[in-house]
Amino acid sequence: MSQSTSPRPTVLLTNDDGFEAPGIRMLYAALSRYFAVITAAPITEQSGVSHAFTYFKPLYCKVLDGDSPLQGFAVGGTPSDCIKLAVSTLLERKPEIIVSGMNIGENSGVSGYYSGTVAAAREGAFWQLPSFAFSVCEDGREHLTAYCERAVDILHQLLAVPDNEFVNEKNRIFFNINFPACKPSAVRGVKACRQSMAWFNDCYKAVRGADGEIGYEIYGAKQELESSNDYDSCALQNDFITITPLHFDASAEAALPALARIEDSCTK
Repeated sequence: MSQSTSPRPTVLLTNDDGFEAPGIRMLYAALSRYFAVITAAPITEQSGVSHAFTYFKPLYCKVLDGDSPLQGFAVGGTPSDCIKLAVSTLLERKPEIIVSGMNIGENSGVSGYYSGTVAAAREGAFWQLPSFAFSVCEDGREHLTAYCERAVDILHQLLAVPDNEFVNEKNRIFFNINFPACKPSAVRGVKACRQSMAWFNDCYKAVRGADGEIGYEIYGAKQELESSNDYDSCALQNDFITITPLHFDASAEAALPALARIEDSCTK
């Protein structure tokens, strides 16, 4: 597919809810007023797939036709597949920006590790492209249109920050932005946050399938470990829009001195 010859920057838009989800369609409409937007989104819902990608079988995709409100591709794979395939093969040139969302369901704290939405932004950062993931709390879905507009405003402000303030040779930064459950007029502000370590107390209940076979269905509630709005899960719960800068160098640097001593002892 030919990309737009417009001087407007090109946004590659994806999600993990699938190309027919309302979140991506509303975000596409909001972005299209300012950017040339091309979609590469999963054909089916891929929530919770994290950074999985297709390896042992071919990926198939279809060009979205005139009946779709989106321009681009529906891909038979994961959000990471969508970014990889579009950037490397489907597009004539690299997009300037990667956007993932709008996801229905927040992705603060360690939820970001499981999220296909956040993984798509991480994949974009692998390609050294400015990358952003947007999600809204489940109870905020009725405010989806307004929060998509706010997402574009936040995107403009983040893109206006000079690259050298966000990026260095060691860590490529990408951004995880979450919108609260409250109505937009009740939002207390935008908060730059650290990633929370809030976690889910995962439990499983037995369910019986149509064929009588017993399966197990996950459930659980988030356990808040912090009480400060400096952390995204807490701030989101307290009606802030949260912006969490993330990077993919997960090295535990504090452990390196001790490992260096072991390294020395093992080489003697």
